[in-house]
Amino acid sequence: MGRAHGSRKKAGRPPQSNMAAVDPDTATLDPDMATEVEELFSKRRTFTKPSSEEWLLPDPNEVLTHPQQQHPELQSLKASLNAVKSRLSDQDLSEWQWHTGSTNRAGKVIAALRSAANAEICTQAWCKFYEILGTFPLLPEAAAAAGALNTVHLCEAPGAFVSALNHYTQTSEATRYWDWAWAASTLNPYHEGNGGHATVADDRLIANTLPWWSFGSDNTGDLTSLKNLLQLQGFVAHMPRVDLVTADGSFDCLEAPDEQEALVASLVLCEAAAGLLLLSSGGALVLKMFTLYEHSSVCLLYLLNCCFSSVSVFKPATSKAGNSEVYVVGRGHYGKDAARPLVAKLLRSYGPGMADGPALFPAALIPASYLRQHLEVCSYFHARQVATITENLSLFPVMSAEQRGRLERLRDLTAQQYLLRFRVGSSLAMHTPFGPAGPRLTPRMFERSCKSSLFSSV
Repeated sequence: MGRAHGSRKKAGRPPQSNMAAVDPDTATLDPDMATEVEELFSKRRTFTKPSSEEWLLPDPNEVLTHPQQQHPELQSLKASLNAVKSRLSDQDLSEWQWHTGSTNRAGKVIAALRSAANAEICTQAWCKFYEILGTFPLLPEAAAAAGALNTVHLCEAPGAFVSALNHYTQTSEATRYWDWAWAASTLNPYHEGNGGHATVADDRLIANTLPWWSFGSDNTGDLTSLKNLLQLQGFVAHMPRVDLVTADGSFDCLEAPDEQEALVASLVLCEAAAGLLLLSSGGALVLKMFTLYEHSSVCLLYLLNCCFSSVSVFKPATSKAGNSEVYVVGRGHYGKDAARPLVAKLLRSYGPGMADGPALFPAALIPASYLRQHLEVCSYFHARQVATITENLSLFPVMSAEQRGRLERLRDLTAQQYLLRFRVGSSLAMHTPFGPAGPRLTPRMFERSCKSSLFSSV
């Protein structure tokens, strides 16, 4: 699918933000505040591969054949984090959520974007992905050379990543006239078998771009079904290459928040397998994960380091600092041939319990040099999450006027810094996925998408 062509109006001057006025000179005179805002946008760690080339894919015969193992140092981090989280158990949930929202440094970014940039589906997910796009060079050179971009978005509802990418490409001079083909997969909000608790209520983008969505052979949109994954592979077969795959899947873990990473591990592994199956050489993967303490995460990140030239773990400023989510960004995919036997082995065990059985790799095959870096990454994000939760506890339920004033200045500065750092332009000139001037639909894609849409079950 590409964008529809039509007249393009020159973007007007972005409207003024509704943030409180902040004196830039005052901000620069407070080095602690400037440092805090800068660190907020710099929570990222990149793996460094040793020159000895010891980080190699294990023999496929060793894949999914050994029991899961724990890593004592990582489990110590998990226990430490859960001990801090346990102090929240006697707090009123609604009051705590309001409090952490008021202390969130990036809490004013969404309002600033809606005012200054006319961003659509401007949710926290939109802000996070736009930040990822502005931090990492995700769009490969092959796309630039061809003037065409092909992307696939997994667990995508309500469509914030698609909307953010649309805004990003349409407000950049370098990508504004590229052809863009995208496809998305998510739990089907119209399938009666998917309860309302499992699907996203906001279906504005899905309803207006339905042919671009693949819900699989069973029409549920469940990505953990191998049949649905293979149907998605056929659904995007018209794309000459797949440059970017994003996966933002998760589900409610309130009943066992201390085991969030383990509970979503199978979904995350399915998303990663789907990305490796679909991506072309040089492509990029953006994958949401949590804490990274379990052996399943150790194995998966090692696998990604063997399949991409660069792997980073990133906590966007617009991701609430007290939660456990991070985004793994893999760039420079080595190509399908490099991992084809291993991916084939993964697909034979593909399913909703994929991470519950044997380990992806035995611990003995993961180099010590990798494990050291993995521990360093986990320790870095652990320290920052614990610091945020501890601060929130110290400010609850009442904070002083001085503390509140400082927080408000930080929130204003963070929103201003977001707009400046990522050069968020107005979308007045863009062709959005919502309107009649939306993307073109190729007949082949329309035929395939209709077969998997809700209408096929009516």
